[in-house]
Amino acid sequence: MRRILVSLGAVLLVFALVWLYLIFPGMAKLPADYEKVYRFEGTVQVFNPATGTLVPINTKMDRTLNATEVNDNDALILQQVIKFTESTSGVPLSAINPALAALDSTETYAVDRTTRANVAGGDKSRSGQFTFPADTQQETYQFWSATTGSSLPATFVGEETINGVKVYVFKIDSKGNAYPNAANGAPQTVDVATTIKVEPVSGTPVYTTSKTTIIMQAGATTFIPVLINESTFTQATVDEAADEAASNRSLILWASVYGFWAAIGLGVILVLIGFLKKS
Repeated sequence: MRRILVSLGAVLLVFALVWLYLIFPGMAKLPADYEKVYRFEGTVQVFNPATGTLVPINTKMDRTLNATEVNDNDALILQQVIKFTESTSGVPLSAINPALAALDSTETYAVDRTTRANVAGGDKSRSGQFTFPADTQQETYQFWSATTGSSLPATFVGEETINGVKVYVFKIDSKGNAYPNAANGAPQTVDVATTIKVEPVSGTPVYTTSKTTIIMQAGATTFIPVLINESTFTQATVDEAADEAASNRSLILWASVYGFWAAIGLGVILVLIGFLKKS
């Protein structure tokens, strides 16, 4: 019996270490069949040169992510499709104003499955994070911005609770960026203001709101906002994301913390009982 108890305890200790360092890291990666739809609502304001004013359009936007493969470097290849529609009619914005067709996009990203940073293998060279990693820290992360074609700093600013889930709040506030997509050739810049609230254990985004302002230089000292795009997670998306974040957090904690230490503790107890047992 003594030998059996020591052996069982040793097996539990080895299993706990193998689980934590060899098995669990694979489970924590972005899955090969990753898919997600984020739904936003907001407004797009477009400059009307005839009246010299911004004309608002209430909008809905879907951001759809689908994994297509895992490449030889273990990067997840993700296709991202963004589609804007008028909020009430569902008519594509491009049909309402052809100049807004550029808001829609289809892009291919290559994402490190562990760090969730952009890596080589997508349809263009990108830097920074695609999304937050598991075990998100209270620090500044560089995030890729498709609007500016560069990485922008997302700075930790505090903590909140959404639907009972603790989240870290990060803000991007970057002004005067070069705007590479100007259609009319006039000098333009873009301001980006984004707030992202993320469950830190799993790295699951629970809330996102973003405002981009494109500013055109119309004269030596005259600058005109020609497009303002504001989009925020719908409440249904927030509720769904909070549920997912709570589930992911619980799974990770049980798999990597509670379960690990329970196995370690039981293993140690069995070994000690085995050694203390007389026969």
